[in-house]
Amino acid sequence: MIDAETVPFIDVSAVRMLDRLAGELKARGVRLLLARDVGQVRDVLSTADAGAELRHVHPTVREAVEAARTGT
Repeated sequence: MIDAETVPFIDVSAVRMLDRLAGELKARGVRLLLARDVGQVRDVLSTADAGAELRHVHPTVREAVEAARTGT
C-alpha cells in the first residue's frame, strides 16, 4: 500500500511504472493499493490510463488496509 497523501506530483512515466509494478505484484498474488491522494495525483492516474487498481484510491489508510484484508 502506498500512502499518497505526501505525494504532491506524479507524472505519466511514474504512473506507468506503478502500473507495471501492480501487474508484477498481481502475478504473485499481491495487490498494490493507494490511499489518500491529492487532486493532481488522482487526475494523472485517470488521464494516464492507469489500471483499475491504481485508479481506485482509498480515502484513508485504514480503508486500504481493510480492502487488502477482505479482498475488496
